[in-house]
Amino acid sequence: MTPKESYVKAGQIASEALRYGADMVAENMLVEDICEKVEERIISRSGFPAFPCNVSQNSEAAHYSASPGDVRRIERNAIVKVDIGVHVDGYIADTAVTVNFNPSLGDMVSANRAILSDALKTIRREAVVGSVGEVVEAEAGRRGYRPISNLAGHQLDQYVLHAGISIPNDRERTEASFKVDTAYAVEPFLVSKSAKGWVVNGPPGNIYRLVNRKRNKDKSVADAIEFTWNSYKGLPFSSRWFAKAYGGPSTASLLQSMLKQRILMTYPVLTTADEALVSQFEHTVFVGENETTITTL
Repeated sequence: MTPKESYVKAGQIASEALRYGADMVAENMLVEDICEKVEERIISRSGFPAFPCNVSQNSEAAHYSASPGDVRRIERNAIVKVDIGVHVDGYIADTAVTVNFNPSLGDMVSANRAILSDALKTIRREAVVGSVGEVVEAEAGRRGYRPISNLAGHQLDQYVLHAGISIPNDRERTEASFKVDTAYAVEPFLVSKSAKGWVVNGPPGNIYRLVNRKRNKDKSVADAIEFTWNSYKGLPFSSRWFAKAYGGPSTASLLQSMLKQRILMTYPVLTTADEALVSQFEHTVFVGENETTITTL
């Protein structure tokens, strides 16, 4: 397959898996069950998760994924963000939806969905990426909301989730433009207009990524490095995946050792600075010579 064909196939799998996951989410459901079933769905459709399924609630904007044996459940009246990635031959689709159980937040969720749709209409070859942020900020303000200013969309590349160019959600000055034969994820997050409008780092969210492949004198660590690279390349992975695939009772301590040696990094849960409730929608686009394809519709 060509890169475009792989991006499109990944998008089709991601779109179906996200609908499946969104339909499944229910109050009091185990977060681990959602993550596991969505990831299994991706694999059953001949794709691979590009990162662990994120199930983030209320003031969490992103990066909560279940750990092995996680007992956390979907809270009553929660606003839930389900964010998934799929890759085919390393070419990635990244998409997210908000599932809302809070009656007071229905308008914000509807506005967020519409704002993403409006922002996507600005994307074409050589258009300035800042045009997305202009639309998101203006439309959010007009509807009585504000975007999270320090979260952004991003360029995608083969086995690279964040490939250098960010797609702002506010009026950020940038000279970068959308390039032909390139994929981008666009993901506005909304909070109320009275909220601070940015996120801070919370606790670790059970998501890891290999950042150092240098030789290691400890054979158990060296073997784990090789396994991690062969399994996930440079993409994020879950402690659940590692525990199942690598096996043995010492996988948790092995991950901690690799973190301490800066072989791995971990992603913190991103939470709003003032605990404001937050929504998110996301699609991936592929910019062609004559048209822009939303791969995750």
